[in-house]
Amino acid sequence: MDIKSQYALTTLLLTPLLFPFYTHSSAKLSVEQRLEMLENDLKETKKELQYYKSQEEINRKNISSMNVLAKQTTRPDEVLVAKTSQVSDKTTPQIAAMTMSDLSKFVKEDIGFSYNGYFRSGWGTTTEGAPKSWAIGSLGRLGNEYSNWFDLKLSQRVYNEGGKTVHAVVQLDGNVGQQYSAGWFGDNTNNQNYLQFSDLYVNTKGFVPFAPEADFWVGKHQLPMYEIQMLDWKTQRTDGGGGLGIQDMKLGSGKLDIALIREDIDGYNQDLSKSQKLNVNTIDARYKSIPLWEKAELMVNGRYAIANQNDTQNNNEDKNGYYRWKDTWMVGTALKQHFDNGGFNEFSFLVANNSLASSFARYSGSSPYISFNGRYYGKHTGGTALRLVSQGETYLRDDIILANALVYSRGEDVYSYETGSHTDFESVRAVIRPAYIWDKYNQTGIELGYFNQQNTNKSGDEFTESGYKTTLYHAFKVNTSMLTSRPEIRFYGTYIHSLNNELDNFSFADEKNDQIAIGAQAEVWW
Repeated sequence: MDIKSQYALTTLLLTPLLFPFYTHSSAKLSVEQRLEMLENDLKETKKELQYYKSQEEINRKNISSMNVLAKQTTRPDEVLVAKTSQVSDKTTPQIAAMTMSDLSKFVKEDIGFSYNGYFRSGWGTTTEGAPKSWAIGSLGRLGNEYSNWFDLKLSQRVYNEGGKTVHAVVQLDGNVGQQYSAGWFGDNTNNQNYLQFSDLYVNTKGFVPFAPEADFWVGKHQLPMYEIQMLDWKTQRTDGGGGLGIQDMKLGSGKLDIALIREDIDGYNQDLSKSQKLNVNTIDARYKSIPLWEKAELMVNGRYAIANQNDTQNNNEDKNGYYRWKDTWMVGTALKQHFDNGGFNEFSFLVANNSLASSFARYSGSSPYISFNGRYYGKHTGGTALRLVSQGETYLRDDIILANALVYSRGEDVYSYETGSHTDFESVRAVIRPAYIWDKYNQTGIELGYFNQQNTNKSGDEFTESGYKTTLYHAFKVNTSMLTSRPEIRFYGTYIHSLNNELDNFSFADEKNDQIAIGAQAEVWW
């Protein structure tokens, strides 16, 4: 039914209501008065008619534009939101189809909300009871991790005007145990479930006059972490309780990231029976994305941590047997080379002293922390350690891919959490993972891992930790890359053998030095 027909029907329906009024009132109103009333009614009717004609014209233009958009954006993944049927012989308006990607773009760009995350989960068992992980940071992760880790990040744009934006960002992460059906978060000692707010900050763009293109943030956050994915630890990481920083600031041919981060720790006494809170601040800087030759870029980095101690804390170190804080630093460089076939490799070189050097001496999780699980202890004597890292993946043929993680570390006169102060150490880690690519969605491969670390304490005693791992697996995938494509579901069988365990005295079930495990694991990020 068109607009004119609607008005004709409306007039017909209103006539019985109006007619009695005029009939009843004719005895009291003069002809001039009745004509004046009819004229006023006619004027109001014309105004309403003009308004609805204008609205009809606007609707026709909108529908025409949406139909053009629908023809331009139609794709196989369309989800039809609404569609009208034919309403007359002359016009057939349709509401344009909207795809899920269009809807996602609208939410992210117009509403300013984004949600991303990561998790892994799975099942595993062994020939001797429940499976155990060992030396993940040296032997590799595949078939050797049994935790359910997750990250959930929420970002909401709260301001967008004149080239300036403000986002509120919250990230939660934690672990959900695989052993029990109940997964309550709590404080009991047997609980496998943990949750924390790892990020809580405000991120801005366009507010720094000399770097309008850069991100400037304030809150609980840190500069980006650089992960050795196959070993599950980071070459660059600065955890923080709060701070401020600027990222992606253009400087010469590269970009600068710099942050001031608070990372308080518990400083302990000699027998680890008492502790005191130490306020520690860290300057973290990276000059990155420096172009070299084709598809190659360089990063240089520096980090310095210093404690802000009060008189009582200094007195405890001098007279009450607390370990003395020593400032610690780390410097390094990283070269990343992208290959024409889609692979890449990253080479990094790092040097550190004092407690950061102590983290280099760890055979498993070896991220550069200034403490051990938030606890600062040990007699640090200014010794240094270095680390060389290679990681990446390449296609040997169209149907064969190879990933690698190779690490060489050594240090002199450092504090080791296993063998004490004045320790010299040397370690080698090697993990390689070749696989046959059946198609985009299927790969079959093997991961081989080996490590050997030797510590020598101040008395000249030597301690060795070493072992190897073999994992056969098949993976359901969504692309051929091992390190950059997710989701992925893996079915695996793993054999781990501990050759020496003089640093941690580790053993598998029934005091054995080896383990056979089978399992499945899912990993996804979005």
